[in-house]
Amino acid sequence: MSKKNLTLAERHALKRLDKVEQNQQKAYEKKPEPFPWKTLIMGACFVIILILFLIQIFIK
Repeated sequence: MSKKNLTLAERHALKRLDKVEQNQQKAYEKKPEPFPWKTLIMGACFVIILILFLIQIFIK
């Protein structure tokens, strides 16, 4: 069946299929991760608690 005999819906479907096949052939692109605010805050809390703990041990 030639492309001239296809209906508008069929042509559109083939165009979408071509686009999907092109996307499948592309290499996977990893999305950049946002800045790890939760990890930074948890690390800061840990350091503060550790410092307070050490101060309490050495200063009696």
